[in-house]
Amino acid sequence: MGCLTSRLWHPSAVHRLEDPVLMSDEAPGNHMHMAVALCNFPLQRSDEHSILLGDRLNIISEDNDMLTVRSASTGTEFFIPHAYVCKVHNRWLFERITRKNAEQLLMLPPNYSGCFLIRESQSCPGSYSLSVRQNGGHVHNVKHYRIHQLHNGWFYIHHSNYFSTLTQLVDYYSRSSRGTYFHLTEPCLLHDSNTAVTHRPTPVTIQRSNLNWRDLSRSMVQRQLNGTNQESLVSEGLRETMKAYFYVTESSDCED
Repeated sequence: MGCLTSRLWHPSAVHRLEDPVLMSDEAPGNHMHMAVALCNFPLQRSDEHSILLGDRLNIISEDNDMLTVRSASTGTEFFIPHAYVCKVHNRWLFERITRKNAEQLLMLPPNYSGCFLIRESQSCPGSYSLSVRQNGGHVHNVKHYRIHQLHNGWFYIHHSNYFSTLTQLVDYYSRSSRGTYFHLTEPCLLHDSNTAVTHRPTPVTIQRSNLNWRDLSRSMVQRQLNGTNQESLVSEGLRETMKAYFYVTESSDCED
């Protein structure tokens, strides 16, 4: 799968990402920033020595246009172009990501209806957009909502609710869906060791018995019941059940 080239991030937008208005939940002193792969890398490989679209990455270091990252799934380190990854803040704020990138990530498993991310708006630079996966019946798509900002810095999607931070906006729409067009369930889920699909064991093949019960006679069954052959066509449990049945029926015959 090829890469979608992301737009360059404007310096003013970078400043806004680092503003305390976001109320970052990253641990202080933790220099390992989270990122997500925007495409497969290297493009010609797909194994444990490659990165796949949607993989969660930990950024170890940055060197101009290149990054050293560690895959959260395999622990393998890669030296990858900066344009192939997207930094993630607060688990839901995706830096330098296009509308198409957002749709690709949200449509990947294990994402489901209500999974979301916030990104810089392409049509209105300097503003943000909320991208939400919404499933309806057999239709699965991603809806995009403009996040407007007032002159005093407050954010809103609908005029009825205003928030001083993006975190407050996310918290509100995660708790309530009344009067809104969407309900946020969880930030866009990335592929890592915790979300990897569990490998199911190969089903056990059971050989069909050649025994035809219609051909069985009472004498044949009685021989099977009294025999000690381990390869008997009648299981031990069934033999005990049939013994009890014969005992009851024979006793009934005597009483008659």
